[in-house]
Amino acid sequence: MAVLLMLCLLAVFGGVWLLFAALWLMFRITFWFVGGLFGFMAIGISLLVLGLVALVMLPLLGLMMLPFAFPLLLVVGLVWLLTRNSHGYRPIPVTIRR
Repeated sequence: MAVLLMLCLLAVFGGVWLLFAALWLMFRITFWFVGGLFGFMAIGISLLVLGLVALVMLPLLGLMMLPFAFPLLLVVGLVWLLTRNSHGYRPIPVTIRR
């Protein structure tokens, strides 16, 4: 009789343990999923803010770098003018045969 009682208590204890283990697993999966969603939302918001900051800052950085790039732009423009005007414009003759 004592052995049967011990087996029943062990079965009840094991069942309760399995129930709480299943609940614990359910909560862990739920919080993992919710945490992943919040992580993806944070990534999206960060990319949005980064894009907006880039839209504002990149033109300003380009304007700030213009004094450094201006001599190079002048040299490129001079080379382009010299090579453009060094030879006359001659269109390529096109012949159409029928």
